[in-house]
Amino acid sequence: MSRGFYALTSGMLTQQRKIDISSNNIANMNTAGYKKEQAVTTNFGNLLISKYKQKGIYEEATPINNVSIIRAMEDNNTIHSQGTLEETGLATDFAIIGPGFFSIDNNGETVYTRDGSFNIDLEGYLTLNGVGRVQGEYGDIYVGTDKFDFNEDGSIVVDDEEVDRIALYDFFDYNNLEKSGEGMFTSGEVPDLLEYSKILNKTIERSNVNVTEEMTGLISSQRALQTASQALKIYDMVQDKAVSEIGKIN
Repeated sequence: MSRGFYALTSGMLTQQRKIDISSNNIANMNTAGYKKEQAVTTNFGNLLISKYKQKGIYEEATPINNVSIIRAMEDNNTIHSQGTLEETGLATDFAIIGPGFFSIDNNGETVYTRDGSFNIDLEGYLTLNGVGRVQGEYGDIYVGTDKFDFNEDGSIVVDDEEVDRIALYDFFDYNNLEKSGEGMFTSGEVPDLLEYSKILNKTIERSNVNVTEEMTGLISSQRALQTASQALKIYDMVQDKAVSEIGKIN
């Protein structure tokens, strides 16, 4: 009986975590550079079920199957597929086509993002609001004005002079990236500077969240949570009845 409580309770916790992840994905569907998360579940503990048969004075066990005790969350998997592109007409908006990340100096710490909704700070540097200055091949990118020309290779031209090139970095294994905010990542791995890249100007990359898929998963998890909750109540009633009936036996 107690095994049923463990299985149902773990199922409820797992479904609630899935609901939280889907809700967060939907909330960030319009966040530039956001990459959706996916719940990864695993079995926590297994029981070997055996069939026992008496052969004379000996007992023989025949394995039947493995049964999972608890289904639990193992990790959140971030999906790094390309998001939808949206033309904005703003000179300080950029979108990466293909692999790569923008590099942002966040108070001495480097963070990586696909969010290219940049601005120009009071000192004339290209910056991502609330995060830090965008990094080029020579460090902080100084433009001074939003009246500049831009080439798809990332180079920024002011008054017919190339001032810098937006640096794009890529990683061998995206599983080593750690989230440091919505659409922001850090890594202990040394990234590769992309020599050949394509960046669109006056365009940003929205999230890669598919609302239909997220809503379908959300409804499925809610129904599974409700079913487990109802079954748990039944388990509790049966156990309570069993205890009260056993107490009446003389």
